[in-house]
Amino acid sequence: MIDVVFLLIIFFMTTAQFAKLTRAEVELPREQGEQNRVPEEEGIVINITLGGNIVVSTEYVTLDRLELLVQEEIQRARGRNAEKVRVLIRADRNCDAAVLNRVVTRLQHMGVGAARIATEIP
Repeated sequence: MIDVVFLLIIFFMTTAQFAKLTRAEVELPREQGEQNRVPEEEGIVINITLGGNIVVSTEYVTLDRLELLVQEEIQRARGRNAEKVRVLIRADRNCDAAVLNRVVTRLQHMGVGAARIATEIP
């Protein structure tokens, strides 16, 4: 029984660290935003840093590479269309809005319908 408990502890510690890897250090906009009691499936997490760099997981990507990653996520979603793919955009509050605009425009052209922008509760 103790072995099972230790395995569960290791599992939860590992998955908590993995979740942190998808989030780059960005200062999110301070807005109330929508509060969901039940966490939703995230899908792809796109980080836009203060310098305007686009980061997915720990990889700095271009808009073309981002499009490939989103297309892969659409393919992985087998049987669902692009509108069902979930995308979370974490943009630094002081980043150039043109970069955010280019990312959102590219997602719209691909047909992604469920992009959300992360905020920090004030």
